[in-house]
Formats: sequence, C-alpha cells, structure tokens
Amino acid sequence: MKFIDLASQFRFHLCFEGESGETPPGDDGNQLPPSGGDGEAKFFTQADVNKFLADDRRKHEARYKQVEQTLQTQLKNAQLGANEREKLQKDLEELQASFRTKEQQAEYEKKQAAQKYERELNETEARAERWETMFRKEKIDRSLLDAAGSDAFNPTLIVDLLRPVTELREETDTNGNPTGHLIPMISFNDIDEKTGEPIKTLRTPTDAVKRMKELPSLYGGLFKSNVVSGVGAGSAEGTVRTGKIDPTTLSPEQYRKLRQEDPAKLGLGTRKRY
Repeated sequence: MKFIDLASQFRFHLCFEGESGETPPGDDGNQLPPSGGDGEAKFFTQADVNKFLADDRRKHEARYKQVEQTLQTQLKNAQLGANEREKLQKDLEELQASFRTKEQQAEYEKKQAAQKYERELNETEARAERWETMFRKEKIDRSLLDAAGSDAFNPTLIVDLLRPVTELREETDTNGNPTGHLIPMISFNDIDEKTGEPIKTLRTPTDAVKRMKELPSLYGGLFKSNVVSGVGAGSAEGTVRTGKIDPTTLSPEQYRKLRQEDPAKLGLGTRKRY
C-alpha cells in the first residue's frame, strides 16, 4: 500500500539535546547514549510516526487538489489546441492515478475499459446503420429507375412517387422459404378492377410501373405510351388521354412532390410570377 511506501521514505536520526547530531570522534555509532538527565535519548513512538505520515500525506493531498483544479480549469479553455488539450488530459489522468490505491486503480481501469467498449460499439453500430441505409436507398432507387425505363417522361419522378412505399424484403421461393436475397417490394396504391375501390397491392417495381400504365386515369400523364397520336405526339408536351393523376391515390409526400414539380398532372395550373 502507499502508506508503506511513504513510511519507507522517512529516515530518523537520534540526537541528544545540546549536540549537533554528528557522530563524535571515536564513536562508531553503536555506543548506547547515556541515560538520565539531559543526556536521555529521544525515541519516536508509533503514534509519532503515524502523525508524521498523516501530516505529510495531508500536505501532498492539498498540493494534489491544487494542481488537479488548475488542470481542470485549463481544460475548460475553449482556445486550447488539440495537442495541448490531449497533453493536459494525460497529465490530469496521471495525477489522479498517482493518488489511487491499487483497488481504486483497478476499478478505474475496469470502468474505462467498459466505457471504451461501449463507445466503440456505438460507433460501429452507427457506421453499420449508415451503410445499410445507403445500401437500401441505392438498391431501391436503382430498381425503380430501371423499371421506369425510357417510357417515363421523368424517371426521377417515378422514383420519388414510389420510393416512400417501397421497402426491401427477403425473397421467398415457391414453397415460401427465404432465399437470403433482398428484393424491393412496393405497397402500391391500386384500384380494385371489380369494385373500383382504392386498394393496396404488393408489387415488384417492374410490375408496379406496368400497373401504373394500365391506370391512365391515375398515372396516365407520366408515360409517353399514354400520349395520343396527333398534335405534339412523341414529345413531352403531347396530348395525353387524361393528363391528370388522381390525388386520392397519392400519399402526402407524393402529392407535395408532384404539386411542386408537375402541378398540371394534378389538374393545377402553373402559378404566374409577377
């Protein structure tokens, strides 16, 4: 323990009152001091030693607190450079470690290791989540663009309309067993062919785009194949069968996107700027 270490630093010299403490000539230091009177030897008791040690420790602790407070104050300086801050932090940690017992130091190191593990785990999970999000977005956007093909007037608009209702799901075989592959599936805003009521159907991007072309009353203005031959045929400004999309089939995000980029397909006029 540090108590023992401190004790080993003390060295005591027995002196007689009225003497300098130097070994007299001819005295090898092994002679017994005279007893009685003013020549009586001075002995330190265990209580005296304990008091010396306690006083010395209090002085060291007071100095430690002062230095620790100074370092902590300096670390709060916002103008410190990275290297300066790192050095001050290291000095503070070394100072604090010097006044811990072995048990306290072991507990401190255990706590530091746990905090480091937790921090690295959180960073790893955050990176994994970020990469997963990027992978999912890239795979979904790519599949929607491929499905829109060259027939869409604006393929990116198809992507913006379908992305909010698209998610990656694990593919299954004919027996319903997972194959280990992720494929984009769309919760499509559809129409029941028998009742005419709005419904949701689960479709692949290719199937969803195909179904959009089959519903010109809802999505006719998005595809070139729905343009009627005649004036303006073959261009994005040609006459379409309906030219509008039913807003009741769109999600709020889809509606806002279409209203901003192509309000005519919602039956809205273009605002005039003065």
